Amino acid sequence: MEVERDHGLHTGRIGVAEAVGTDWAAWRGAADLVRVVDPAPESWPALLRAGFVVKPAWITWLAPVGESEAAFLDRLSVNERRNVRLGLRFVADRCIELRTAAPLDAESFDAFLGLYDRQIAAMAHGVPFARRQRADLLARGEDYVLVQAFDGNVLIGCCVCWKRPDVATLQIRFVTTAPDGRQNRVVRAMYLRVFQIARDLGYRDVSLGTDPALYGHIAKPGLFGFKSRLGFSPVPARMFASDDDPDEAVRVLRLGTLTDPSLVVSYHLSEDHVEPVDEKTPLRLEVFTGDPEVDTTPFRAAFLSGIGVRHLVRQTGE
Repeated sequence: MEVERDHGLHTGRIGVAEAVGTDWAAWRGAADLVRVVDPAPESWPALLRAGFVVKPAWITWLAPVGESEAAFLDRLSVNERRNVRLGLRFVADRCIELRTAAPLDAESFDAFLGLYDRQIAAMAHGVPFARRQRADLLARGEDYVLVQAFDGNVLIGCCVCWKRPDVATLQIRFVTTAPDGRQNRVVRAMYLRVFQIARDLGYRDVSLGTDPALYGHIAKPGLFGFKSRLGFSPVPARMFASDDDPDEAVRVLRLGTLTDPSLVVSYHLSEDHVEPVDEKTPLRLEVFTGDPEVDTTPFRAAFLSGIGVRHLVRQTGE
């Protein structure tokens, strides 16, 4: 087994034969999880029996634009509608100005990076994707639009959005806010402005970005709940006009570097499923935890066909 280390996470890269023929309980000291990349569908039943889940590598979150802001709000739960309205009221009461900037230019993007870099630095395993892609994004500035939140002359929030006419979608690539208690309120107000821009462009959907299908390392479980409560649903990124990474089978061995709980968005497959997955294949959520009484309520969502809980023995020091 080849073990790779990425931002503190130890992942074993293995083949199908090793996956189904190994006693993985004995390997908890060597890796946080083990992964089979792009396993053939005919191997999935054996992998499932061996305790693996078959999952997309990445998921993209989508929500229909709707005819109006009111139509969007009607899709949300009572609590989430209240949260959105509190965000709008907060922005209005504090005289926070929402501005739209297009095309993307160096001045506006570097102002965004000033907030973004601080946000990433505060994360345990943050990866500065936007900083790394600065040159490429500026070279395609005509394809981007920003939604900015200003408190006076101070930028306190920004969404970097990619116009995708090929899939009739306005895709939020990056979001950042000032590091204080205003974060979620300002973000919700900015998102409503993004939806209105998408309507004005005649687009069908808004995308709330692409995440790893594992929540518990770079992306945290709370992000899954936040996006689903806002009315977004995930689709495998490789099915969303993307050349993204292939599907994979994973087995989580231990928590520690991974949060407790950690979440995996996987395909809901029968024990004898050997056909390739497609857009109609249902998704389920696997919750990995050392807590025998874990509450899965925060992770429930209408788009899930089910939620499974897998208990792991806590390791010393976790």
